Amino acid sequence: MLKRISLLALGFGLLALLFLAPIVHLFLVGANFAVHAVVMFLQIIAARLPRPGTPPVPDRIDEPFVSIHVPAHNEPPELLKQTLYSLSQLRWRNFEVLVIDNNTTDESLWRPIEEYCRKLGSRFRFFHVEGLPGYKAGAMNHVRQFMDPRAEFIFVVDADYVVERTALRTALSHASDPRTGLIQFPQDYRNIGPGNLGIALDFKHFFAGYMTMANRFECVPSTGTLSLLRVSALREVGGFSTTSITEDADLGFKMCVQGFRAIYVNETIGRGVMPHDLEGLKKQRWRWAFGNAQILKLNWRQILLGKALNWRQKLGFFTHLTAWFNFNLIPSLSLLILAPVALLWDLSPLQETAIAVSGFTVATYMVMRFGTLFYSLRREGHSLREIWLAYLTHIGMGWIFSASWLRCLWNHELPFIRTNKFVGRLLPGPLRATLIESCLGVGLVFACVLLTATDFILGPLAALFMATSRFLVFWVWHQTRHTWHLSQVLELPRESRIELTELLKPESWHTNPPEINQVHC
Repeated sequence: MLKRISLLALGFGLLALLFLAPIVHLFLVGANFAVHAVVMFLQIIAARLPRPGTPPVPDRIDEPFVSIHVPAHNEPPELLKQTLYSLSQLRWRNFEVLVIDNNTTDESLWRPIEEYCRKLGSRFRFFHVEGLPGYKAGAMNHVRQFMDPRAEFIFVVDADYVVERTALRTALSHASDPRTGLIQFPQDYRNIGPGNLGIALDFKHFFAGYMTMANRFECVPSTGTLSLLRVSALREVGGFSTTSITEDADLGFKMCVQGFRAIYVNETIGRGVMPHDLEGLKKQRWRWAFGNAQILKLNWRQILLGKALNWRQKLGFFTHLTAWFNFNLIPSLSLLILAPVALLWDLSPLQETAIAVSGFTVATYMVMRFGTLFYSLRREGHSLREIWLAYLTHIGMGWIFSASWLRCLWNHELPFIRTNKFVGRLLPGPLRATLIESCLGVGLVFACVLLTATDFILGPLAALFMATSRFLVFWVWHQTRHTWHLSQVLELPRESRIELTELLKPESWHTNPPEINQVHC
């Protein structure tokens, strides 16, 4: 009897699923398109906003004490030494440098840095901690207890950045307002050349477009490095969040909620190192997109309905936190599912509508995404060819941007994903790093053929566009070959780095740097 009831219930369940499946399918595709349309419209508006004027710089500024924090974990010693050397050359009297190395188990990596800090003088202090939870945020919170009590500001510098000698003077010139809690500068890179320009400009469009928008709407987040933080403001918001994998963006959000000003200054004061292979690049982009989705998911009530933010800040944070989102995965899966069904059976009107909505989602994304990159980079003086390189790179990374927010929607808990800065002797091959994109691309090609055979128009074109975008990941891998070669040069000893100065033109490096024993701190 129980078996019969169970089988009967299962039968009714399958019938209900078959009846409701087209409705659920169309609802998901339609809801995805609605959110996509809102987000892309806001991103186009953000890219078109005029750049706000640069705040006036006072003729004379005092020199408050600044505590420079350099978080490190499993860093190449030669790369971190470049960062510390550049900090030793800062034209500023009142500063200290605290290097916090957390959970590096290989002693051969952190012992040379400990010794190097001794050589640089008493301003440089090194801390090695094991078993410290919270990843980078935990390290940043931990080291604050060792700051000089005179410190009014914290300057965060990642372990691969070389800063300008005038970096602190430039940053502090914008900190005269006591309610300014955060001053953020753009991330720029040293391992850039003609062969990987598309990746570099894809990075740049974020700052040129979204950070400019955030400045105008007074909702600037931190981006994790080259960030000047007021100590009192950081203390008031409770420090860095150890529950978010993008603790920097979360910090900017909390400061704005507490009423502090956060500003973005579009001026390069330091240069870091881009991920040197496709796997590292994908991990970095996944962390950015997933972390922003995580902040949005955990704080959506406060962002959309709370009273602490004004309407411009709410609009700005929503636009900024969705900057790396891509809504093409659901339409792609829809086309993959419905293409063989269309060949074998007659589709219902609901299923035909789902194909049309999926195709329209893909088509509008391709056009509007180009618009955001065009408007962001054009005003920075980049040519149409350079903008196309950035666009094709961004499209090639679409799997990361489309899967990350869906993963967060399902489960927002994810450990911090660190970008490896060690350059291997061999560049990893493209097949393993592009397996998911390749499989989706092949499937979408077949979907294009099947939908064409059933007399669809928009569906096949959408499947073809999405297949092409998936295969563009090989173009991104090709660019990482050039990043890999330039990154190898960056790990050479300093005596062999004279030619690098001419190749990469980092303004913060000098042709004849003094020896370490000549550095006076």
